[in-house]
Amino acid sequence: MKRYLLLGFLVTVLVLAGAMVPRNAQASCQTVRHVVKAGETLTQIARRYGVSVSSIVQANNLWNPNLIYSGQVLLIPVCDNGTTPPPNQCTKIHIVKRGEYLKAIAAKYGTTWQAIANLNNLKNPNLIYVGQRLKIPVKCTTPGDGGSSSGPWKGQFWANRLLSGDPKFTKQYNKVDFNWGKKGPGGGIAGTDFSARFTRSRYFDAGVYRFNVLVDDGVRVWVDGVLIIDQWHDTAPKQYIADKQLSAGNHTLQIDYYQHKGGAQIKFWIERVNGQAAWKGVYFNNMQLRDNPVITRYYKTVDFEWGKKSPAAGVTADYFSARYTGEFQFTGGRYRFIATVDDGIRVWVDDNLIIDSWRSGSTRTLTADVDVGEGKHTIKIEYFEEKGGAVCKLRWMQK
Repeated sequence: MKRYLLLGFLVTVLVLAGAMVPRNAQASCQTVRHVVKAGETLTQIARRYGVSVSSIVQANNLWNPNLIYSGQVLLIPVCDNGTTPPPNQCTKIHIVKRGEYLKAIAAKYGTTWQAIANLNNLKNPNLIYVGQRLKIPVKCTTPGDGGSSSGPWKGQFWANRLLSGDPKFTKQYNKVDFNWGKKGPGGGIAGTDFSARFTRSRYFDAGVYRFNVLVDDGVRVWVDGVLIIDQWHDTAPKQYIADKQLSAGNHTLQIDYYQHKGGAQIKFWIERVNGQAAWKGVYFNNMQLRDNPVITRYYKTVDFEWGKKSPAAGVTADYFSARYTGEFQFTGGRYRFIATVDDGIRVWVDDNLIIDSWRSGSTRTLTADVDVGEGKHTIKIEYFEEKGGAVCKLRWMQK
């Protein structure tokens, strides 16, 4: 590694095998999208396209190459000899971090180093510096689209308010969260007088769930064919709520929506109101989770803010530790795990450590974005409190 002081910037040049851009290299590269099928492995996919597993891992920023799921969309960087493809019409800004080089940055965004170099007029692609702002060519998206080419929700759209006739187009989405404004959902449908239907099946643990929908204009929501929200009329943006008891197992969801005129939006989400205890918590009167636990408790959530009090009878208010474990059903996809803690915490998904902040400190929030496969997964939290205030919280949401 060599460092130079150039025009007031600390410039880091990495000379690594395979990392440097060949001086006279010319490549024709394209990024193709592959939808993972049941039973496929990353090795099989790489062999099919004639690329390396590591190139797919880099292009998709996969934290665990062994964890891919059916329906996941992977970007496959495919290159051969020839000319550089033309740049995309849309860009985003990437700020160079210490240790980054152009080839790795390109792989992160599913593009090529040549495209980035051309877009930024880089005379020497091997010379970039920490803090440099690079324009990155990215795929243009439709404002308010809210989805992707795959996902658990099937969306069908009609160019009328009655869901009448054959849908004009169909697309898969990760979530129902759209704010189209006055532009319409795309596919040749205008921003007024259209309708849509969203359907999916999802596993639920036994419990009471709250179904929320924010909408402009009309909406109906069904669970297993039972109509639970019926607000089929014009309205300014308004939220509707319905609670429903569900048994453990798969349940079907259907949302019908129409837009008359003005702004168009719909957002749907589900919250668990109550249910059986999901977490087992064990407590130790030391900060190292040593010896036998002094007490065991069961909880619906890990959402504790004890302050300077003991978390349970028989546990000291300071210098204690705890371990929480639970098994949870996930739909396949990327999730953001959010932990709030004072003092130390570690979080695992199955056997993968995703958050590691095992130190004393004031209240802070930590996040980790993780790809989780379809099915049940074990979540484990380890926590310790030294002295002063005590906080331990964990939640997650699908991105």
